[in-house]
Amino acid sequence: MEDLSQKIEYVLGDYGFFLDGVFQNLEKSGFFLDEFAELDYIAYRTDSMEKYEEVKSKMAGFAKKYDEKMFNGRSVFVCRLETPIEYGRFSIAGIELLAPKENNKHKNGLEHAEFVTKAALPEFREKHGDIDFDLDAYDREENPELEVKFEGCAVKFHTRSLLGIRKI
Repeated sequence: MEDLSQKIEYVLGDYGFFLDGVFQNLEKSGFFLDEFAELDYIAYRTDSMEKYEEVKSKMAGFAKKYDEKMFNGRSVFVCRLETPIEYGRFSIAGIELLAPKENNKHKNGLEHAEFVTKAALPEFREKHGDIDFDLDAYDREENPELEVKFEGCAVKFHTRSLLGIRKI
């Protein structure tokens, strides 16, 4: 019988390779793993609603719980995995699936990882003052975040787990 990690990889692609890139970029940029309480989820973006519905249906099959909401004008599906993905010292409990926005220019694939920081965001931002963070969601009322974009991936930082906020 196929194990859950193989099912997830079949649907999302080589998440190990994706995470290798995330962690290499973090290390090169001066982030330290002990700054993070958890890596709460990885995100997969789709290029069409048809692909979104297809991936959502498959993800529901390996989710313990899931939730779908409209966010920024598009559907966002979040699931808590039956068995978390293990990567290094991190146990990744969730996957976020993003429907395309209008005028979408993204391809299907893993897009970003989201970490819960141990420090408050202003302190975390100040500690990494040399990083050119995207601040679009920094002042957001619910779960503000910092984002840094790398070639091939992005990483977002917040202080509360999305799975906890959405009670998934």
